[in-house]
Amino acid sequence: MPSFSVLKKRRDFVKLTKHGVSVATSSLVLQAAPRDLNEPTSHPRIGYTTTKKIGKAHTRNRCRRRLRAAAALFFDKYALPNFDYVLIARHTTAEVDFSVICRDLQYALQKINHRLMPEIADNATKNNSPADNSAD
Repeated sequence: MPSFSVLKKRRDFVKLTKHGVSVATSSLVLQAAPRDLNEPTSHPRIGYTTTKKIGKAHTRNRCRRRLRAAAALFFDKYALPNFDYVLIARHTTAEVDFSVICRDLQYALQKINHRLMPEIADNATKNNSPADNSAD
């Protein structure tokens, strides 16, 4: 079971659009914003958006399924606690190779986390650098 919950209320999506930071890639757009500290959970939350501009219902559903699958792979590792994220599908999300979606999501998460919390992102990058592992 993933350690994040799903955004479902429109006000959460609107808040992210107005006050959040976004990163666009070729296959998706990622938005993020800090959550109010008075909420009880510290897990990150994620929402998915696919508009009618993407295509018919079966195409939008396929995009959402692919975004959910990619999020399940990377959000446990890269998402910051007490932050809300929204994944927005683009026209290419349905047709592009799944590995491209995964690569774009990983890149977008790292970049957006660096913008939101530079000190945390820098420490995570230093801890995962290959130079540290070569000293063994």
